[in-house]
Amino acid sequence: MVRTSLTRRLIGGVLLAELLCAATFSGVAILHEMRGHQRAFDVMLRGRADSLLGAVQDAEDPEDNVTVDPHELVLPKDDVYVVRSPGGRVLGETPGMAARMTAELAGSGGDGYWSFRLDRTRYRALRMRGVRVIDREENGGLRREVSVVYAAPTRVLWHQAIEAARFYVVASVVLLAVTGFVLAWFLRRWLAPLRDLAVQAAGVSTRSWEFVAPVGVLRIAELAPIARSIEDLLEKLRQSFERQRRLTGDAAHELKTSIAVVKSSVQLLGLARRTTAQYEAGLESLLVDTERMEALASRMLMIARLEETPIEAGCTTDLAAAMRVAAERLRPVAALRRVEVEVAGEEAVVAMQMDDAEALCSNLMTNALQHSGPELRVRTMVEVCDGEVRLQVVDEGEGIPEAALPHVFERFYRADSSRSRQNGGTGLGLAMCKAIVERSHGKIAIESSEGMGTRVLVTLPRSVGAGSRGTAISG
Repeated sequence: MVRTSLTRRLIGGVLLAELLCAATFSGVAILHEMRGHQRAFDVMLRGRADSLLGAVQDAEDPEDNVTVDPHELVLPKDDVYVVRSPGGRVLGETPGMAARMTAELAGSGGDGYWSFRLDRTRYRALRMRGVRVIDREENGGLRREVSVVYAAPTRVLWHQAIEAARFYVVASVVLLAVTGFVLAWFLRRWLAPLRDLAVQAAGVSTRSWEFVAPVGVLRIAELAPIARSIEDLLEKLRQSFERQRRLTGDAAHELKTSIAVVKSSVQLLGLARRTTAQYEAGLESLLVDTERMEALASRMLMIARLEETPIEAGCTTDLAAAMRVAAERLRPVAALRRVEVEVAGEEAVVAMQMDDAEALCSNLMTNALQHSGPELRVRTMVEVCDGEVRLQVVDEGEGIPEAALPHVFERFYRADSSRSRQNGGTGLGLAMCKAIVERSHGKIAIESSEGMGTRVLVTLPRSVGAGSRGTAISG
């Protein structure tokens, strides 16, 4: 892939725009100069034609009325003229021009200005009619009408146009050179924060997530959001990698322990010949440990799905209905442990999948039942308050030690590892509940005192509109 420099592209783009502007301006200016010079040239032609009209005198030949006195004319040598009487008689001319300009005069279209080419030379001509008053003092003045055609070569106009074009081109080149240098300096200085941001971002790797946006970047309105987005993204990626690392390490430790137990059980069965009842008991123990490993793997996969996969858009669930479903499923467990279960709540729709809502309620209620003794109560309540849905699960059991409270949502954490293993726990239940709640942009908290019971409070944003495909329906 060919790399391109943003600075060079910006400089090139601006210089190209300046070049187009300079070329357009130069072209317009040259056209304006040409028109100005042409108007001045036309004024000059009329002045010389008027001078030629002033040279019309009485003719010495009695047969001629007037003639042009060449001694009163001081004209450029390249100019040509023809003076005619109303009858078409030539009164004066540049030698040989009357016959040569017959075609040009015929195509002139009357009085006024026009251009023509003669002997490879371009001319600008003026045809005008005038009246010459002769002998004003002696005879009171005699009016003589004449037709004057005066032409001058236009090479001077092209010379002036070339000079103007040369001036504007040189000025444009100098201006482009100066502005290009200044622009390059300013762009390099202005793009320095962007280069600093790129350098800082290039230092990020899977081993180093540290990214600190340069101060100069945060001062620029266009770059500050990008820098903050990079910081947030890298922080989320770091947390995700950290979760995966912890999950892998914790899972490896737990699976290693479970595999060691299974291996020890198999080795113990193979050390000596045993009775059929002993083999059956050993196989039953192996089945229990295998089921525990299966549950551990399932919960690990569920936590990974909850943390990495966003919730489906538009999916909602009635949390109160999900709690009633979970309570109905766990009613045999509650009856076996002789724990009274109370379920209360109103319709409360949240943005959560039905399976996740039932898993949340089941885990919370299961924890409460496991840590409650006979003749005690477990109360659950779902309510809507100030646009939020609050789920409470309260038990009157043994409680959680104060030192363990900050760690109860950590994976594989057990306040009482022996009791948890005896109950078949994996230490992932509350971690999974936390992942479900945070996936729905909610919060979960636990309050507990040893010997007094535990209260779990889940707060979720209320979702407007029920009846979607994820709504849990109580049986």
